[in-house]
Amino acid sequence: MEKLSDKIIVREIFYFLFLLYLILIFLEIISPNIVLAYFNLNYLLLGILISGIYLLIKK
Repeated sequence: MEKLSDKIIVREIFYFLFLLYLILIFLEIISPNIVLAYFNLNYLLLGILISGIYLLIKK
């Protein structure tokens, strides 16, 4: 059985990745190519999707 602390950690990772994604999108809108020149946001979105699906399956 999965411990409660594991669920909390995964949930916090999901929240952090989602907030980071929103901040980086906002920065990209304000100043184009400030983020995309160094980091592909698709990798971050993949992490968000994986952690979100994990949370839904384990719920």
